[in-house]
Amino acid sequence: MKNIGIFYWPIKGNVETVAKKIKEIYGTDEVDIIDLSKAEPKHLFHYKNLILGCSTVGSESWEDATDDNVWYQFLHKMEDDKVDLNGKNLAIYGLGDQMRYPYNFVDGMERVFSHIVNHNINHIAQWPNEGLTFKESLALHDDKFRGLAIDLDNDEDEADATITKWVEMIKKEI
Repeated sequence: MKNIGIFYWPIKGNVETVAKKIKEIYGTDEVDIIDLSKAEPKHLFHYKNLILGCSTVGSESWEDATDDNVWYQFLHKMEDDKVDLNGKNLAIYGLGDQMRYPYNFVDGMERVFSHIVNHNINHIAQWPNEGLTFKESLALHDDKFRGLAIDLDNDEDEADATITKWVEMIKKEI
């Protein structure tokens, strides 16, 4: 059993870029990166710790989602299968654009979290609300995000340092 599985979607964009950066920082021997569209809920059990990565794109229509929203399909399959993650450590990161979409910054992270929390997880690595400029976010609770909130479109220069800090946080909490 590997230490960490990073399950992410969508592919070929900023969410995948962050997944690869986390793996690079953490160490390639300890981490697998899994495209969610190629995964089943049973694959979550192959890892001691889980990191989930998502974007805000499409989060406003998740309740009306169809087959094109892989997170929606995956999370509902977990519910149908009554998956119990037995207290696995789970961290989450979300990508968003705080300038173009200031009223739903990283809302996709909350959409994923609100489903996954019902599957017996140990939620780790919440991220402080610092240095970001946005109006509203569903993922913000008690001035902390559910996980790493990152904007590669507007804060690319700070991204490596931010991701490194978050990975160090995860290492301390698992």
